[in-house]
Amino acid sequence: MKRIHIKYLFALAILTSFFGCQDLVDDINDNPNQLTVDAVDAGLFLKGAEIENMMIQLGTFDRVASYYSGQLIGYEQIEQEFYSYIFTDRSFDWDGYQSVLTPLRDIRVRKEGNFLYMGITKVVEAHLIGTYASLFGDIPYSEALSGIDSPAFDNQKAVFSSLQSLLSEAISDLENVTSGDVVTGDYIFNGDAEKWLESAYTLKARYYMLTKEYSEAYSAAMNGISSAANSMMFVPYEGVVDPGSKNTLYARLSTGGYRVGVVPDATHPSYLLELLDSRSNSKTNEEARTQYYTIDHDNADGNTGIAAQFEPQPLVSYQENLLILAEAGARSQGFSTGLEYLNTLRAELSAGAFFNESVESMEMVYDPYEAADFDAGGIENEDGSLSADRALLREIVEERYLTGFMTFMPYNDTRRLQKDDSDIAVPFGFNTPTQTANVERLIYPSDELESNTSSPAEPGAYAPTEVNR
Repeated sequence: MKRIHIKYLFALAILTSFFGCQDLVDDINDNPNQLTVDAVDAGLFLKGAEIENMMIQLGTFDRVASYYSGQLIGYEQIEQEFYSYIFTDRSFDWDGYQSVLTPLRDIRVRKEGNFLYMGITKVVEAHLIGTYASLFGDIPYSEALSGIDSPAFDNQKAVFSSLQSLLSEAISDLENVTSGDVVTGDYIFNGDAEKWLESAYTLKARYYMLTKEYSEAYSAAMNGISSAANSMMFVPYEGVVDPGSKNTLYARLSTGGYRVGVVPDATHPSYLLELLDSRSNSKTNEEARTQYYTIDHDNADGNTGIAAQFEPQPLVSYQENLLILAEAGARSQGFSTGLEYLNTLRAELSAGAFFNESVESMEMVYDPYEAADFDAGGIENEDGSLSADRALLREIVEERYLTGFMTFMPYNDTRRLQKDDSDIAVPFGFNTPTQTANVERLIYPSDELESNTSSPAEPGAYAPTEVNR
């Protein structure tokens, strides 16, 4: 792994672009030559690490995952190449090891004894590393940033096991926060320990889903995010000129020359809209969600829904937690549990909880389902091809695919379900007529392969990762 001795100038650059430089240095010696890292409060680096993690989660990786889930469409330049399965070992990077992980670990050293800092930094670390592991498979972790020039690659399951332990530590820290544990610079939850605690549990549940430990996923999600207000979101700053402070889809569109969207044409199919069009029944009307998900790829400022410039974007959310409870509950607790949580989500959809005011006048009908709807001949099992239990799971998986648009949930699900659950997987096709297989993983960054002598042979983009074999 490339070793970079960071003085967190990158973090400071992010902070100044969002908030201006004056507030950062008001309490520091007026002589800029005497400004040192130790003179800056660790909370400022927390804010930089949080923002950089959010940009990683909502940037190239997010769009690529949506391309390989049959959802987002790339129309031009590199986005068209990604959409058409064209990428190399120079397409991706692991900059987060330095820009996120390094400051998080430094904060833990400098703020030892402050349970709130301890808990927050462990949750953010688990979020970043879990995304890397899910997308790439085996990655450096146990020896990462340890001073070892060429840290070993840990196998994917071992990484997720380590993250479960880290999140358990975070939960313990957050449960022991006192009034004296104060943080500065928490961009996400402003030091709200309860919201961080719920996110830690939902991340545990997410990773248990990836490793197919459904009973554990259900148990963790029972303590997870309990309302839309408690979701971990990137909330763009209105009034800030820097495009990095805007919705990331909007920012990509407004850059010029990078057209992404979901409106299909003869050469750019999107199964997302096709599925939405097919879902109308006596209890469901997807008009509002279809409009909310529609992206104007020709005019960034014409977007009023998911790609509007100040539209918040989910990172770890209440809706994800409900859908974990639905699927993991159906698998481990039984049909009625799965149905209960699916209907809880549908009630939130009916109330417009996950949309915005641009579609509030449109139809959003998600009446509660009954057990009979999943019996042979029911509205969710009309051809009787599945048992009621499997028909319910199919509907939950479809809902995960739709609700999870522009998150990693659909891409993770398609790889997780392909081996043993293909009968309930969402059957999206390929983006190009010559493609014969979907991308299973992203290929390792060239910087890592060239600098780390412990790097394994590149398995290739079509080799399933350990949890999906």
